Amino acid sequence: KTAKCESKLIGHSDVKSCKVVQTLEKKWGLWIWNEVDGASWTKTVDTRAISLVNTKSGLDSGTYRLKSVFTLTNSSGKSETITIYSEEETI
Repeated sequence: KTAKCESKLIGHSDVKSCKVVQTLEKKWGLWIWNEVDGASWTKTVDTRAISLVNTKSGLDSGTYRLKSVFTLTNSSGKSETITIYSEEETI
């Protein structure tokens, strides 16, 4: 019962830095998702591409998804945030 959490992004050529906050979430109700304890990671790089891979073991049965929040910054200092959710996986 181990989740492999993988987030990747390649930005436009104007992008100078990227940050990703990766969070594994567990479903608790129809529309309720809670962060799994010890399953949030952050990475920042000074390039236009970013990749972050982590694993979380010892998961209970249930339905999970990965939330990846990317923040892209250009040379002028302007930022854009993109949130991506993975497909749901049940174990």
